[in-house]
Amino acid sequence: MNENILIVDDAEFSRGVMKQALLNAGFDNIVEATTADEARKILATQQIDLTILDIMLPDSNDLKLLHELLAIKKDARIVVISAINKPEITREALLTGARGFITKPFNETDFLCKVRMALED
Repeated sequence: MNENILIVDDAEFSRGVMKQALLNAGFDNIVEATTADEARKILATQQIDLTILDIMLPDSNDLKLLHELLAIKKDARIVVISAINKPEITREALLTGARGFITKPFNETDFLCKVRMALED
């Protein structure tokens, strides 16, 4: 598939699991970032169709980066992923403009469903 997907997560294992799921589903244009700063640089220089964004990064926590990225590009397709399973965080992410919320650990089928829904939205 031709979509460019950015995975932003500081945990190598999590990035690997997400990347493998995407590759298994036929997505082959995958870029990775481990910090908010790397994500900003990639988004400023590359065409990204979907960002999968962990909300706990070494240089950004909570939903700060989500707010920042959507302020720069209101129609950015961003799916938030987190091990923090609190309804208020999910609600805030979706109200802010995230196209979906995935809780770690995730089921690969559900993960891919949310990715596809965000890309079709």
